[in-house]
Amino acid sequence: MIQKITEEVMRKLDQDNLSSARQTNQNLQTSNKKINYRISSGNSALILLCGGNREIEEVMRQIEIISKTYTNTYIVMTRAAIKIIGMPDVRKVSEGATIITEYSEEYFDNILGRIDVIYVPILSLNTAAKVAALNADSLGTITMVFGLMYGKPVIAAQDSIYCCQIEKDQVPPAMNRKIDGVIDQLTSMGIRMVNVHNLSDQEPSPYTPTTSNRSYTIGTAGKDIGVDGKSQVAVKALVNGGATRITSETGINGYDIDLAQHIDHTNLRADATDEEIKKLCEEAAMYNFASVCINPTNVSKAAKYLKGSSVKVCTVIGFPLGATTPTVKAIETRDAIANGAEEVDMVINVGALKSGNDDLVRQDIQAVVNAAAGKAIVKVILETALLTKEQIVKGSLLTKLSGADFVKTSTGFSTAGALVEDIALMRKTVGPEMGVKAAGGIRTHEIAEQMINAGATRIGASASIAIVKGTDSKAGTY
Repeated sequence: MIQKITEEVMRKLDQDNLSSARQTNQNLQTSNKKINYRISSGNSALILLCGGNREIEEVMRQIEIISKTYTNTYIVMTRAAIKIIGMPDVRKVSEGATIITEYSEEYFDNILGRIDVIYVPILSLNTAAKVAALNADSLGTITMVFGLMYGKPVIAAQDSIYCCQIEKDQVPPAMNRKIDGVIDQLTSMGIRMVNVHNLSDQEPSPYTPTTSNRSYTIGTAGKDIGVDGKSQVAVKALVNGGATRITSETGINGYDIDLAQHIDHTNLRADATDEEIKKLCEEAAMYNFASVCINPTNVSKAAKYLKGSSVKVCTVIGFPLGATTPTVKAIETRDAIANGAEEVDMVINVGALKSGNDDLVRQDIQAVVNAAAGKAIVKVILETALLTKEQIVKGSLLTKLSGADFVKTSTGFSTAGALVEDIALMRKTVGPEMGVKAAGGIRTHEIAEQMINAGATRIGASASIAIVKGTDSKAGTY
């Protein structure tokens, strides 16, 4: 079956222009989209449902009232909301509102930029905490964070933050303080926190943040932004607002922060010292890289160094040859996660793929996916330098069928690293549903951008700082 699918994919690839992978990648990179702030609009409201099962009857009543109040109503439902609340029930009370379940460029331009107000009758604790940290990584958080950046009033039900049917007086004091802190942060950002019963009674008013004491300007060229000071929260706010290059008088100067958020800051050298791993983690936190990628022996150290930061801990499995058995790779994965790994990059059985033993390759990947059990992102390294184009397609398909999250080019320890044409081929094969990671020999900003343009959503590099600052580097092989 895999062979037939591979042959079909190869035939289709021969007919298509691989450059169309650029468009696929643009759809995934919505935060890099140039946006227009405070677009004038008609009488429109957006209702965001983030899941949860508190006050469902009242939530439905509020949806009905809001839908009747505004000429145009859009209802954004996260996966949790679809599962818990159900789309049919929402349709019944929403008077023909448009229901949205995924974001796209059109969502930013034609909807989020043009509505008058955002109502959030159900705000899960998870979404609230992420918005407070300005972590726009999902439909719900993107809607709230970018809504604020567009200058839209955001009115949210405060009582829905408490999970399930647990009342505030039943929550332990320490948890209550934490939740109250999140609510205070949301309020300071300009989000109006009210009781769900009063949600539709609130009159939309212009966005007025209450505690910001930092001034910044959005430049007309290159979206450069100057930030006075080193506030990580301020920097994240600007990034989520569309900035791609940050400059600071007292902090880090002139680096591409948007690109940084796609990079796994890597040190996989066998002789890496404790001090070097600590420095790697400090750099990752400073530059806001996606993760640090280190050998399994350094996972617990990295987890300690990065505690409290947004940087993930990534490690490698079956590295660098991929020649261990599925059982060994599964054990490695469980051990890594127990030590604090949040992402694992596994090397496939390259020999099995080249031999046409598809069952063993899939079993190999599946063992790691099962061991990760949703607790860690799984990236699958094909070692593309050793493969034909057909084998790259087949390896990518097997990765997708096995339920992994990313397909990745290289270990950085083989005969060659990532090639732009291989990234485009992998993206074309797996479609938009999966991540594609380019690794091996990426040392400049230009090459990293080429990989992103071809379809990569993650970059593995040891020359990460040189890449984001736009300076040439000969450091490392990864």
